[in-house]
This record gives sequence, structure tokens and C-alpha cells, in this order.
Amino acid sequence: MFAMKLVPPQWALNTCFNMKRALAILITILSIASGCKQVAVVESKMVPEIENSRGVKIMSAFFGLDNGLTAKALRISTKAYHKDGMPIVLSQEIDPETLDASDFEITTQNGSKHIPIAVSLLPANEAFELRTILLIGEYGSSENQPATVKIIDNLMSRSGKNFKGQEQQVIRLEAGPILSYAEYFSFTKDYPYVKNGRGCDCPRDETQMVVKVVWSGGVRSVNEIELGDRELKDFKITMVNGSDTTTVNPFKLADLNDNDNNIDLCLKERGIPIFVEVNEGIAIDPNGDRNPKTQIDVLSRW
Repeated sequence: MFAMKLVPPQWALNTCFNMKRALAILITILSIASGCKQVAVVESKMVPEIENSRGVKIMSAFFGLDNGLTAKALRISTKAYHKDGMPIVLSQEIDPETLDASDFEITTQNGSKHIPIAVSLLPANEAFELRTILLIGEYGSSENQPATVKIIDNLMSRSGKNFKGQEQQVIRLEAGPILSYAEYFSFTKDYPYVKNGRGCDCPRDETQMVVKVVWSGGVRSVNEIELGDRELKDFKITMVNGSDTTTVNPFKLADLNDNDNNIDLCLKERGIPIFVEVNEGIAIDPNGDRNPKTQIDVLSRW
């Protein structure tokens, strides 16, 4: 331990800089010194009651990058540059106050164990998205890849359940992205609707139902631009409406341009979505690997 005397510069004494500004500067200094930065998250006002009857588990863990995190990751941790990145997707949203790097243990193929140097909910930090956690650290190499990830300390869901003890095999570096979670919902009067800008929602007046798909990691089209109208027919949703079962395509994709692994499929049809599948080869992960054909059951948010 050491003591450091902070001498405020002359500008800090100016009346234009109040105590709130000084406090913000101090927080920044302390966060940089610790190697981590504060991340703003948006918690939805309501926790779906249906989560009380559902279990908690790791849906996927993906060795997405080997020493490949770019300078953009410095906004998460000053130690992130050129480190490994491993997104994990959970079955429920987490309580951000319980998230810590020491919650996780990664075991490689040769049996060595590693603890992340930093964890973050970025970039999937919007309302109803707090189920993807990026683990930053050193987890082996392409020759000695991570084999499993385990939650070894208390990590709580927003419904009050503990993920401690949950373990999952890690998807290999060279594998492409897959669907890890999907849920459907419709817009209610109290829904926190975002009309324009980054991550905006489906068109309210045209949309009967939304299917949110969560990939194992961030994805872009094979042309390295955002997924969009070109890929609409590559998403197929099975819906049930009474005794009828149909397969439909979204008329639009939403929740885009925010660099995360969540994409909303906008549907004009009425019914209950029960299954979603995506054709192979339409999306790539940050490592440039294309997705295989991937599918998953769709759950109800409410």
C-alpha cells in the first residue's frame, strides 16, 4: 500500500468547476488505477414473473478472440488490449451489483485454470439484455483452448436465483457463432420503446410480435456490415396460432448498430413464436468465422 497526495491544479479551484466535477475526476482516476471502468447498464423496471419458475444456467460460452481484443475494449478495462475475449450467455438477466471477475474460472484443455482480469456487460447493456457477460483475460491459445467455464462464486439473477456452480463447455475459437437464447414479446403501453437511433426497436405500428435472438457473441454480416434486409429470408420463425402452425420471415431487423449480440426480429403475423432458425453462412463473429445453421426454441418473456 502507498499514500498519494493529490494536489488540485489551478483550474480545479475555479468556480466553474464544482464539487460534482471534482468527484467525477477522482472516480475516473481511481478506476483507471484499478484497471477497470464503471459501466452504465439499463435495468428494466420489471422482472418477468415467469423467471421464478425457470432455472438458471450458462447457455453458451464462446472463445471468441485469442489475444484479439482491440483498443475499443479499453473503455471496459485498461488491461483489455490484445487480451482474450470470451462472451457467455446466461438463461436469465443478472443483478449487475453481484458481478465480479472472481466469479468465473476457466479451465483449458491441459487443465490449467484462469480467472478473468475484468468482466463487463458491455456492449449488451440495455434493458432486457443483461444476460451476456464478456470475460477478459488470458485463457490459453489456439493450441491449448479453453475447455470449460464455471461460475465459482455468487452471481445472482434479477429474479434472485444464484448461478454459482453452473458450468458449460466452451465453443472453440474456430467455430462460428450460434443462437444461444431467444424470447418473444409484444409492445405494451409501458414498454420502454426506443423509436430512433442506435439499438432502436421494431416499427411499433407494423409489428405484431418481436422475437429477440441472442447470439453466442457479437455478429455482423459476411460483408462486415450490419445484418439487415438482405438477410430477412435467412431467419425463419415457426409460429402457432390456435391449431395452425406456420413458418414466417421477419419483415425487418431491429436493435442494430450497437455492436452487441442481440437482434430483434420484427413480425407482422399474429401468433406464438416457438422456434427460430437461421441459415448457415450469413453472419460472422469478430474472428471472421461464419455461422453454421443454427436454431433454438423461443421462450416467452412474460
